[in-house]
Parts: sequence; C-alpha cells; structure tokens
Amino acid sequence: KKALEKKWVEKLLDGVRNMFIGQSDIDAWCMRLRKFLESIRKQARPQGKKAVLRVSRPVHAQDAEEKILENQIREWLSGFKQSLDCAVRWAGRTPNVVITTTPVGIRACEKLAREPGLVTMFENCFYLTEYEYRYWCKEDPDPDFQFHINYWAWMKTSIPKVRMHEFSSLPVPKDNEYWLLRHGVNGMGEGDYADCWVFAWNGASAKLLAKDFHEGVPSV
Repeated sequence: KKALEKKWVEKLLDGVRNMFIGQSDIDAWCMRLRKFLESIRKQARPQGKKAVLRVSRPVHAQDAEEKILENQIREWLSGFKQSLDCAVRWAGRTPNVVITTTPVGIRACEKLAREPGLVTMFENCFYLTEYEYRYWCKEDPDPDFQFHINYWAWMKTSIPKVRMHEFSSLPVPKDNEYWLLRHGVNGMGEGDYADCWVFAWNGASAKLLAKDFHEGVPSV
C-alpha cells in the first residue's frame, strides 16, 4: 500500500512540475544541445579514462555489433510515436530524444538518420556517447526529464570470467563469447524500462540467446 501511495505522489509531483514547461522551453533546450554538440565535436570527442586501454577489435566483430544496435535502435524509434501518445506526462508536447550509445552505436545512428522513414524523427533526436551526455547534463541539467527523454543502447562484448556462472542456463560452445545488449529509456513516465539481451558470438555471427536477462551486477 505504501509503495502505491509513493508512486501516486511521485506521479502527481511530476505532473505539477511539467505543467509549467511548454513546447517553447523544450525547443529552446533542443537548440542549446545542438550548439553544444556543434562546439564540442569540433574538438576531440570526449573519451573515458579507460578508452586508451581498449584493444582494437576485429572489423567484422564491430560490424556485427553495429548491426545489432542499428536494428534495436530502429525498432525503438519506429514505435516511439505510439509510446509517446501513451505517455501522459508529455501530453500535447514533443520531447527531445537523446540516444546515448557507444562510438559503434553512433555509426549505427548516422546510418539510421539517413533512412527516409526516420529523417523527420531525427530533427529532434540526438545521438551522443555516454561521456558527451554526462558533459551536457553538467552544462544544462534536466534530472527530472522535463525537456528530453533518454534512450540508451550499447553492447558489452567483454564479459569477465568471474561472471560466467550467470550464464549457466545459456550454454554455448567453448570458443563462443557472450555479448550483452543493454537498452532502456528514462523520461517516458510509466513507459520507462531497462532490459538486457544476451547474444552468443562465434567469431562470425551473433545469435540471440535470451531477452529480459537479469544481470548479477548490482550497479547495472
């Protein structure tokens, strides 16, 4: 009962906050983000501290990863309008869509932005690396998602051996690797979600093993 009351109060407060945000405010945030990206991308793209330590992966593996992300992001974008119509907190307004992903995912988004059916969608849809997004959130915070929604999709293609027990119900040949596709959304209200899919990579192709996978890492 207390949990339901808390959820109701949070929903009420969210509605009250959004009453004072108009489409012009959302559009102004969009313009600020656009200028921020134009400025920061003239410089070196922000990198994580561990970026220089990453070993370059085979091109065909990166291509397979890119294709998975491309398909996943396309599927989500294709259903966005219907999801938005059901999102009470955005009634009558169109939020900015911020996709956060990896450099491989950025390439996938660049392809999607050229697809005829998605060109209009990308007028208010931005794709950033996680580091760019963090920088932007410091510059122009929107912790309550009043101006945007954040959709994330990225692959984890290197799983530590100490985590192998988590995949005991999904056995694969010894020469295969597990890949994880993590994706979800914040800012849609009741439409928010977080999910993880498991793939098996055999060195040539990736095969989907499971959806709605519960990881054993508390921080994920």
